Amino acid sequence: MATLVFRLKYVPEEEADDIRQLLTEHDIDFYETSAGRWQISMAGLWVRDKQQAEQARALIREDQLERSRHMTTPSVGEYLLGYLQHARQNPAEALFTLLAIGLILSVSILPFILSS
Repeated sequence: MATLVFRLKYVPEEEADDIRQLLTEHDIDFYETSAGRWQISMAGLWVRDKQQAEQARALIREDQLERSRHMTTPSVGEYLLGYLQHARQNPAEALFTLLAIGLILSVSILPFILSS
């Protein structure tokens, strides 16, 4: 049975390439799945052998720790720009997210409007 060792959703292609190269350099046999056309499947890197999966997770954890040491905290403008780029790449997901936010806000505020 295969083990998921790295999720690829929202991961920059450069980082995903680095993880693929890291696994290849350590002779870890892996395969990749995509999220599919509707973005509902699990996009990730999978390893069939449990021992190799543990080794892969350890290597990925070290890589992620090293990346986090070099990261800077984005500003609010960068968050907004990132969301807009994501919305441009995944318009259906962005639309449903905004609709869900609107629905939750309207249900939350509706009792106060009706009581006055």
